[in-house]
Amino acid sequence: MRFIKQTNIGFVSRRRTFFLVSGVLLVLAVLSVVLRGGFNYGVDFTGGTLLQIRFKEPVSTDAMRSALTAIGEGTASIQKDEVGDFLIRVRAKELTGGAESFTIRVRKQFGESFAGNEFEVLREETVGPRISKELQGRVLLAVLIGIVGILIYVSFRFDVRFGLGAVMALIHDTIITLGLVAVCNKEITITVIAAVLTVIGYSVNDSIVVSDRIREDVRKMRKEPFATVVNTAVNRVLNRTVVTSMTTLFVTLAILILGAATIKDFAFVMTIGIVVGTYSSIFVVANSVVEWETRLPTKRRRR
Repeated sequence: MRFIKQTNIGFVSRRRTFFLVSGVLLVLAVLSVVLRGGFNYGVDFTGGTLLQIRFKEPVSTDAMRSALTAIGEGTASIQKDEVGDFLIRVRAKELTGGAESFTIRVRKQFGESFAGNEFEVLREETVGPRISKELQGRVLLAVLIGIVGILIYVSFRFDVRFGLGAVMALIHDTIITLGLVAVCNKEITITVIAAVLTVIGYSVNDSIVVSDRIREDVRKMRKEPFATVVNTAVNRVLNRTVVTSMTTLFVTLAILILGAATIKDFAFVMTIGIVVGTYSSIFVVANSVVEWETRLPTKRRRR
């Protein structure tokens, strides 16, 4: 299936422009985090309690806020999904009492505030500050191990230039994605981290496809300049990259629009990651390899 006919776009000749665009996006992403005073960490990373509550009759978010304010927990995060369930999150440092007393107080207050309207606590999760700190360390370790593993794998399968290009692309995608998460004030939860790790995997997959096409064309076009070979390879793989990204994007957009509140953040991060990952696989990976080859040509190219 070919939606895009064979093209001859000058991706490589305009690489400095693409590098500038990526640089601007990276700076804006970092500034968005810094100016907001860091990320909006969820209960998973700060410690606290999460409750999922379902009422028999519809209840407004304002009424929920009033009921929580009555027990001194007006700062709690309240989220309502499509079926009417409420997700209540309160960080450990914001609790006026212990996690257990919070749940008891909520049940009691809701029984008074919504008398005659039956409700059910579908989910109750409590994370202590110590566990949340350990979780932060494990997440960071998992990301670092993943990056090192990808660098080793791609370098072994292709060469160091492609390995570093792939790592640059995934760092590029991760920073921009997290920057947009900060701009939209999304909570950093385990779900969001899972989505970011999925974006990293998606980014590397696209980078490997592009790198593989470049390696194949280098063997076929030995007499052509390296920049010409890379540009031809990117144009040849453009249709595959766009079609794959579009089909995946349709799924994440459907989840984002129609999915439950508990997985919307995952779909949000994935949607951003797919767009940014597609951009980096076309404009960052191949061009970074060309730039390296231009400045430090390999022995084979010097001959």
